[in-house]
Amino acid sequence: MTKLYSIGEVSRILNIPPKALRHYDEINLIKPSYTDTDTRYRYYNYEQFFIIDIIRYLNKMLYVPLENIKKLIDENKEKDKLLSILESHKDLLDKRIAELEYSKRITDGLIADIKYRDKYPEKIEIFEQYLMNRYLYYIELDISIYDIDKYVNRNTIDTITIDNSENNVMCSIYSISEYAKTKKLQVKGFGIFSDQKISRLKTIFLNEGRYITKRFLYSEENCSAALRDLLRYAHTNNIKLDDTVYLVSKMVNVSASSKYGYYMDLQIRHLI
Repeated sequence: MTKLYSIGEVSRILNIPPKALRHYDEINLIKPSYTDTDTRYRYYNYEQFFIIDIIRYLNKMLYVPLENIKKLIDENKEKDKLLSILESHKDLLDKRIAELEYSKRITDGLIADIKYRDKYPEKIEIFEQYLMNRYLYYIELDISIYDIDKYVNRNTIDTITIDNSENNVMCSIYSISEYAKTKKLQVKGFGIFSDQKISRLKTIFLNEGRYITKRFLYSEENCSAALRDLLRYAHTNNIKLDDTVYLVSKMVNVSASSKYGYYMDLQIRHLI
């Protein structure tokens, strides 16, 4: 008579939770060799150990979903079908690896940023900087700065991709001429910088050149004050400015407990 093994015994021998074996049974991945009709206890034969071990390896080591393992088992080993399933799984792994690499880059950046800011604390100041060509991909808006959180968030534009060169940086757009007329800051757009084309979004090409910048601790009122400070600075130094204003900040700053803990840069390009 073939020796049968209870779920508890299989669990101990193969180091697999009984819950997993019950789940395999429920989804018809591998059925017990025998189920007692009175007690409903499940029993497996020794030959099934090999299949259970393969299932566990594919799922836990190669990250093949159980539904795909079921297909691999059920396809009767037809080469084309097996290849199709495995190639699709490889594509998913490649995507997941890229996502993890992106996440690691962002995490490395967050770690480096905290260490840098600890050594060189942020300063509230006006300064000039030379910036290279940039592409800003954005959604068009026309809302008050006080309402921006109602209309956009970090996932709104779905543009945080693994290929973005300026990871963890977001930007909102304002107009000097409109502010001069209304004395109110209207958000004209929200997006990210990227060297990869994002066709579904509008694009602004920012020419390289000198930008006057005001770094400040964010609040809606501080943003308006920063713009006034930049306009006074430009007037005092006889600097002609572009009409578009860019409010640039980190996508995530884990040191801040709210948006009012974010340091941001208000940037306006010199016109020659």
